[in-house]
Amino acid sequence: MLRRRWTVCAMTALLFGGTAAAQQPGTLLLGGFGQYTKFDDALQLKSVFGAGGRIGAYFAPNWNLEAETSWNKPEQQGAGQTGKIWYGPVSARIRYSFPFAGLAAFHLGAGGVVTSYAGYEPDEPTGDELRDIRSNSRGYNYGVEGDVGFTIGLGMVGLRVDGIADYMPNGGRIGGTSNATYDAHTNLRAQAGLEFRPDIGALFAGNATNASLAPWGPYRAWDELGSDWALPGMLEIGGFAQYTHFDDNAPGNPKDGIGYGGRVGVFLGDPHWELEGDGSVTPDRDRDPPPAAGFLNTPITYSTFALRMLYNIPIMSHSQFIIGAGGVRSNYSAEQANADRAFTYNFGVSGDVGLRFGIANRVALRIDGLADYMKDTKNLNLIGRAGLSLLVGGARREAMCTYAGLENIPMSSPSCVAPPPPPPPVTMCAYPGLGGLTATDPACVAPVVAPVVVAVDTAAITGPIYFDFDKSDIRTDAAATLDTKIPWLQANPGMRIRIEGNADERGSDEYNLALGQRRAAAAKRYLVERGIDASRFDLVSYGEERPVCTEHDETCWQRNRRDDFVIVTIGADTIVVPSSGQE
Repeated sequence: MLRRRWTVCAMTALLFGGTAAAQQPGTLLLGGFGQYTKFDDALQLKSVFGAGGRIGAYFAPNWNLEAETSWNKPEQQGAGQTGKIWYGPVSARIRYSFPFAGLAAFHLGAGGVVTSYAGYEPDEPTGDELRDIRSNSRGYNYGVEGDVGFTIGLGMVGLRVDGIADYMPNGGRIGGTSNATYDAHTNLRAQAGLEFRPDIGALFAGNATNASLAPWGPYRAWDELGSDWALPGMLEIGGFAQYTHFDDNAPGNPKDGIGYGGRVGVFLGDPHWELEGDGSVTPDRDRDPPPAAGFLNTPITYSTFALRMLYNIPIMSHSQFIIGAGGVRSNYSAEQANADRAFTYNFGVSGDVGLRFGIANRVALRIDGLADYMKDTKNLNLIGRAGLSLLVGGARREAMCTYAGLENIPMSSPSCVAPPPPPPPVTMCAYPGLGGLTATDPACVAPVVAPVVVAVDTAAITGPIYFDFDKSDIRTDAAATLDTKIPWLQANPGMRIRIEGNADERGSDEYNLALGQRRAAAAKRYLVERGIDASRFDLVSYGEERPVCTEHDETCWQRNRRDDFVIVTIGADTIVVPSSGQE
């Protein structure tokens, strides 16, 4: 029952936590929506409801790249027009969110859109097999769009509402029952749906939620990244040349040819994962006969738009093996006898295997082999690509504060400070007859049992040891000094030593007293572990009260970070010099 409750609490925190983390670099964005489209009057299409989906990723705080598509089937409304049209815009945009009221964000976006108007052929009652689309912009209509909306967030889940305007500068023709023509036009879309923003680093790495993100920057050198060759929110921007081998079943029987394209990707919370979109064009090429139905024996232009999820596997310094998969939309177009373009487009799946080699700071050579399988035409095209990529930006995950009660702020934050140390333990005076005094009381001094007769140089016994700043660990040089004291203590079993711990001036009085006590205890522990009876040592801390140097620099502070050794009594008339301890 306890584990079940913990799981429920964890999932609740993951889904309904604060919105700030949901808009950080490397965060994935997934969404679905319902849509109402108001078509331009020039199109003679009835307004219609549709549906769609989107995917994107944040590359900087509140900045994200996203792509979306939707499906609509409006009816023609002109005189004598009864056919339905297949309308499917594909958009790519950049968006900035303005958080407000804690759980909400207003956003603005802009980007590009590709649209097509597919009229069902009269001899196909189902309208599901062949789509005849005519346009003077190679079968597609390219334009720009603007997006205004808001999101009401509940952590990683949010309700999103958008108002979108698509402006298409080119005219064209709608196929189907009427072959209606149109000029430049603007379509309006209203969208509402849910948005899910998972932290991929949290889901796959398991520790990303316990880290903040350093600022996103336009450039980071390879050496700055160390083993982290990629950072959350880092962009990969590149271009490539490609060679396409067409399947024998490809529409129009196009000839293999050379093309070009570009890509943009965003690395997610786990730097191994990357969301990437690309587009390519294989220009008109001579093709082999026979021509396919709907095409003349003329060159065919092949273009693609793809969206893939990549997984990058480091194989050497600044180089990675790439595997990926996603969806692709392709288009084959060629001139018809009436000077329009006949074309067919279809959707499919795309697989990618490749290599990325770092050749300069943030510049990489990328080689890919792709296979695009198109569902409608059932053809498999093979593509080889080579090009350059520029890797920019990204945000490094910082370690979080480790002090109790401050775990949710970065280690670099000024608020991440150590809580005041507990008051040092009160040590009572150990000398006979002085039990009512503390060990730091000036009156707590050893009674004089007998005069100490020093017949030899006692520097080997009384020589100090030194410590690093804010440390009580026994250094290598200090250990060597302590080792020289052991033969003297063994040769004089009645000798009693007072170990006095000291600190430099930095830190509060209370903290330095405690630090001096720890240093004295460390020296005692070292000697006891090597066979000296613990009862032969008295410990006292003076903190910063007994400096041997008063300059305010590291050389002086080092001399004050020490343990002093004082002979309280020798337990005999004279000090016995060990056979191996004479200096």
